[in-house]
Order: sequence, then structure tokens, then C-alpha cells
Amino acid sequence: MSKADKTTPPTAQTQSAATLTDKLPLNGVTLLGTVVAGQASRALIRMSNGRVQQVHLGDRLGDATIAAIEPGLIHMVRNGEAQRLAMP
Repeated sequence: MSKADKTTPPTAQTQSAATLTDKLPLNGVTLLGTVVAGQASRALIRMSNGRVQQVHLGDRLGDATIAAIEPGLIHMVRNGEAQRLAMP
């Protein structure tokens, strides 16, 4: 990882929940983490089916497009509306 890359440190709540069973929501999409590196930024998403997917700027997540990735947060556009997904 280059010095320009910034990883998102987990919140205390996320770190605590990561070691406990049944603490992350399983019925939807969950943002697990982000790496902020300009155009190479990416995020790890846990899908409702349990699969973990890496997404980049411009990727599709369902019917939404990833517009921006910030520490602990992704911005999406769905049907012309801005939406956000934050780490729990």
C-alpha cells in the first residue's frame, strides 16, 4: 500500500461487533471497510446473501452507481438520487 492510501480504522462499535456473532445486519448490504486512494479507492461490501464484494468508483451495486468513496462511507447514485452507505 502506498503512503497516499488511507485505510479506514474500524470504529470501536464495529471492532467489538466483529468478534461477536449476530451483530452485523444480515438482511441488507453492509459496508465493511474502505480504502481511500484517489481514483483507486475501493470498498468492501457484505451483500445480503453473505458474499463479500469489492467495489470501485463507477461500479454498480444493484441499481446504484458508486460515485465516491470516503473513509467509512460510500456515496451512490440511484435513479438520480444521492444515497450513502456508512460503516456500522
